[in-house]
Amino acid sequence: MESFHEMCAREGLGPRGLTDRSWIEWEQAHPPSADYQDLLCRLFLTGPVRLGFARSYCPPGEPDSPRIDQRALVTDVARESLAHAATTQLTDVSAVTLEHAHHEIRRLAAEYVYADPLPLFHRMLQLRGQIFALLDGRTRPGEAAQLMLFAGQLCGLLANASLDLGNPAAAKTQAKAAWTYASIIDHHALRAWVRGLQAMIAYWVGSTREALDLVRDGQRYAPGATASARLASIEALVSAAAGAEPEALRALSRAWDQKDVRDEIHDDVGGEFGFGRAKHSYLAASAYIHLGDPARAIVLAEQAIRLYQSGPPHLRAYGNEAIAYSDLAVGHLLNGDLDAAAIVLTTILELPEHHRIDGLAQRLDGVRRQVNGQLRFRGCTQARALVERIEQFHVPSLPRELPR
Repeated sequence: MESFHEMCAREGLGPRGLTDRSWIEWEQAHPPSADYQDLLCRLFLTGPVRLGFARSYCPPGEPDSPRIDQRALVTDVARESLAHAATTQLTDVSAVTLEHAHHEIRRLAAEYVYADPLPLFHRMLQLRGQIFALLDGRTRPGEAAQLMLFAGQLCGLLANASLDLGNPAAAKTQAKAAWTYASIIDHHALRAWVRGLQAMIAYWVGSTREALDLVRDGQRYAPGATASARLASIEALVSAAAGAEPEALRALSRAWDQKDVRDEIHDDVGGEFGFGRAKHSYLAASAYIHLGDPARAIVLAEQAIRLYQSGPPHLRAYGNEAIAYSDLAVGHLLNGDLDAAAIVLTTILELPEHHRIDGLAQRLDGVRRQVNGQLRFRGCTQARALVERIEQFHVPSLPRELPR
């Protein structure tokens, strides 16, 4: 019906009162008037016989319809193309919406470094819902790709939060979703970051073989120095945990070999997506703990702590710093220095509850095993007291009013 009224306006035939009811009456054997029959023939580019308004008395085999006006047909098709294009350009996404989402993700990534993961989890979930709603609406291709990038980043942050809150299975699922979005839009920087995240999740649950496969796969996507350094540092940690010392040392040596090329995830967004010398030092210290080299582990753990404490407050990753403290304590224990280990552990054991991430609990369990496993500490009152303090260290479990 819209095409009918457009034709009348276009060809100067005057406005008509055609309604849906008119069409219904015509279909119920009430033919239109001669005027409307003529207009319908114009609209469908045919004659009254084809539309059932008249009978043809042409001999069999002869055409009973007039020749199609090719010029009019081509013109109408062109107008239909333009009309469809006009509707396609409609979108539910504005530049302001995209800018707001980008700004919020940068804030979340920055705050995740130093803030309690649980409140951030709520905010991530809310923003993710907004992004999903926009993706379900009308978007242009470029807008859809940008929204999928945001969705991938948010799922990555949610994976981190899930791991820190003690649910590695949920973390793995969120990371898989992040990888899916990165793959759909072929975003190498996000792919590289997610592979590193997946490798760390596998490392924390003890799947070192899987972690190695993931981190090595991620290296083919690394677009610049920061991404490459992060993946090499993670590979060194995982290789050391697997007992592959040569591979671990090679990975550590090449961590900062790449050209200084920036990318929009690791460098421009930064925060939890970023990677600097402090985090490299903390991962390297953990690698040397696995390799049984306490001297180097102590140097690197102290370096990590110093870099975190001397840097800007918004870059002080309390979780990484606490794990560096735990590695420092293990280094002292490997050297047989129980007093130094006890002093270091005091800093960790006095952490506020909302800074007690799940990975730290695992590290402290390693400290406890180290104390109990060394013959020199057996029967030592100080060692027993230290173990008791570690066992009393409480890490909040996941269901702390998490949103459904």
